[in-house]
Amino acid sequence: MISMYKWQRVKALRANGESVKGIARKLGISKNTVRKYLKSTEPPEFKAREYESILEGHKQGIIEMLDKKFIGTRIYEELLKQDYQGSLPTVHRFIAGIKKEEEKSKKATTRIETVPGKQMQYDWKEWELIVDGKPVKIYIHELILSYSRKKYWTYSLSITSKDIMRAISQGIDYFGGVPSEILIDNPKQMVITHRKDGVIRFNDDFLKFCGLYGVEPVACKNYRARTKGKVERPFYYIQEHLLRGLEIDMLSGFDSKLNEFAVDYNARMHSSLKESPDKRFLEESSYLKNIPAIEPVVLFGRELRKVTNDGYVSFDGSFYPVPMKYCLCDVRVESVLGRVVKVYDDGGKPILESGINPFDKGIRPVHPEHEAMNKAYAEKRAQARNFYVERFASLFGVLGEAYIAGLRQAAGANLYWHLSEILACCEVYEVEAIRSAIKECSEIGSYHKNSVVRLLLPAGLKTSLPEVSFSYPGLPTGDVFRPLSVYAGIEGVCHE
Repeated sequence: MISMYKWQRVKALRANGESVKGIARKLGISKNTVRKYLKSTEPPEFKAREYESILEGHKQGIIEMLDKKFIGTRIYEELLKQDYQGSLPTVHRFIAGIKKEEEKSKKATTRIETVPGKQMQYDWKEWELIVDGKPVKIYIHELILSYSRKKYWTYSLSITSKDIMRAISQGIDYFGGVPSEILIDNPKQMVITHRKDGVIRFNDDFLKFCGLYGVEPVACKNYRARTKGKVERPFYYIQEHLLRGLEIDMLSGFDSKLNEFAVDYNARMHSSLKESPDKRFLEESSYLKNIPAIEPVVLFGRELRKVTNDGYVSFDGSFYPVPMKYCLCDVRVESVLGRVVKVYDDGGKPILESGINPFDKGIRPVHPEHEAMNKAYAEKRAQARNFYVERFASLFGVLGEAYIAGLRQAAGANLYWHLSEILACCEVYEVEAIRSAIKECSEIGSYHKNSVVRLLLPAGLKTSLPEVSFSYPGLPTGDVFRPLSVYAGIEGVCHE
């Protein structure tokens, strides 16, 4: 077979009137070859020569050894025992060919179109969103009905199993019905084990969730995300058409952006369906099952916490103030998508709902009741102090006011303690005696309760002291008798 160039030259020289012998001489080929290609109207076709490897007969045995995790040199040694005459590199090349065929087989994909109402697909994606100039890690949850391609998005600040189930629950509410099955990936929040033979062990909480909604969980094959391609591909669209380059002032406004994006996305023409997901959903909606009435606490549960003595609940590294009447009480706490914390009393009555600020982790906010309580305490303390000042001034008049001024300068913050101690002396000493002691202390500039007490000692006590009762409730009245027999047999006790 000649080259395409020589074939073209044969045709061109002949067209110019060159003889067969002349063409053969100029091109260095035989006259018969010239005649052959002059008769042919088709250009020459080049086919690669096919060779059969000397290992082709050993292929099945090599595949079995590869399944046993044998390395190339071990396979070569085993082949030598089977009278293999080739080299080690030939074995390596043959093994590489087998692996390449297997890889192609794994990547082969068939498209499956589901019937209306049968399947919903779920997945989530981590993203770093700029909020008020600072990066915040969020998790975008996406659900899609496989038939209509209608989609729902929400986000969370954490990615627990409860967050995933709550996102799916919100998606079901958005669609207004429940499909027959939900196709998921293999995250640890939902799938504990997915073996190569197809045996799957789902998370118990996720199974309970699916059972309550009456939906069948289906996990796609490990490392084969294309199985749920309907939910994988739209992530690229939301990533490139909304998330990339997005900066917001407040995280609370991100929900509205997701909702607006979903409305626009579901209303636009789908490239494969040639109609919008909203239009196609009109057909699918009637095939969805009714949403069962389920108490959220049954689905998501609530964690037990104890309120601190200063009125705070600690949850996920943050502190949340609750009414002070719940101090040291047990409460129940739940997190909604890592964005909101709800606190309930033991009876299930809600007592707090607070948004979670990702920038305030570990910060203890001001308790709204503390200011009022501290103010009331300060007022009560001021009243007590004023009582001592007013009482002292009313008993000792101008002399008392002057003494208070001197005592304030000498004792500072201990002024009220000194006044209370001096006023306590009125219980056992005459007021006039105390007045004289205060006057004398003022004259010598000694402003201390001890100085007053020392001057009072020679003055004597009141002629009639208040009667003091030494009775103690709970003790028997009258004389108490105990027979000596009580002490009989006690070592070291003898009776004479």
